[in-house]
Amino acid sequence: MDWNSLGTFFNFGVNHVLHGLDHLLFASALVLSLRSFWEVFKVIGVFTVAHSLSVSLSVIRGAPPLPSWFVEPCIAASIVFVCLENIFLPGYAISTRRLAVAFLFGLIHGLGFAGALLETLAGMSGPIKVWAVVLFCIGVEVGHLCVVAPLSGALKIGRDQGGEGFHTAVLKYGSILIGLGGVFFLLGALGLLGKGS
Repeated sequence: MDWNSLGTFFNFGVNHVLHGLDHLLFASALVLSLRSFWEVFKVIGVFTVAHSLSVSLSVIRGAPPLPSWFVEPCIAASIVFVCLENIFLPGYAISTRRLAVAFLFGLIHGLGFAGALLETLAGMSGPIKVWAVVLFCIGVEVGHLCVVAPLSGALKIGRDQGGEGFHTAVLKYGSILIGLGGVFFLLGALGLLGKGS
């Protein structure tokens, strides 16, 4: 791997997110409850910082600090947790608690990202490895923005046209749908799907 090949890590980050429906469901669950660009920036920014930290820590260690059998169910459970908060505690959407939730689960999601990244870093060292991690993390954020930005825009238009009724309905029913996706991923991560005769 040389300097000219580093761009592949940016593409890898983008593609990893766009093909990782569990990560996109989590980010979408966070965004459903937010009402302004500044709120989205804060919550998604905290999520970004957290998963970038855990990716970097995992690369420094040479392995994620927690095993995948623990991380994958936690990622799925994070989707369900945020959706339940959206439904039953909608007032927490822009609270310090929600920022803490985004940070904590961001650390867990970062361990999932790191598992995929570490396989591609074999044999790399020094500045090239650092830049590979940086470009991967930037790619992850671009992937998130490909979903979060249009979703935020569509929700703003809907709120402008439909008011509080629209926001309440989308938050409730959108969270139910996303939460069902989270349950599906959780059952899969726990090995409880596909066990028919």
